[in-house]
Amino acid sequence: MKYNSGSLYVSLLPLLCLFLLLIPFTDNRTPQQKNVYVASVENKIKIGRLTANKNLAFGCKNIFQEILQDKDFAIVESLENADYVLNVEILFFDVNRTKRNISVFHSDVEETLVTMRGTLSDKNGKKIKEAVAEESSTEISTSTLITDEGSGKINQQALSSATKKTCETLINKLLTTKK
Repeated sequence: MKYNSGSLYVSLLPLLCLFLLLIPFTDNRTPQQKNVYVASVENKIKIGRLTANKNLAFGCKNIFQEILQDKDFAIVESLENADYVLNVEILFFDVNRTKRNISVFHSDVEETLVTMRGTLSDKNGKKIKEAVAEESSTEISTSTLITDEGSGKINQQALSSATKKTCETLINKLLTTKK
């Protein structure tokens, strides 16, 4: 195929071949993935049902690892391979219950509140950043008859939701850079 530009004839086939040969040499690499080691998640709650609950700390560690992977960080199992080291303390957990009764109308509001403090450091122990995150999850139930006087148990769905929101907020505060 030839292109006629006045008296100048240019063949496009050699240019096309040259272009196709150069495509594999272009730099299509993604940025280097950062390695994160989740060192510890400690339950520092002093009062309430979840005081010294190791299952809460273990569950939060798994949530942190899942969120970090979703944000394209690589989770490593040893400190030597890490670019960042994450240490977290669960500081506060509480359920605030508000009940309202007017004649036969009944309304319950349960707010689950979780507070965590995280420290991001390099593998040599030098602190890079520290942040505190506090999030809540609210459950509202209404009825025209009182059907339950409350069992006093913690709602697992509200606990899970508040914990995940707090973990994600803490990760965002520690690992995202403001542009």
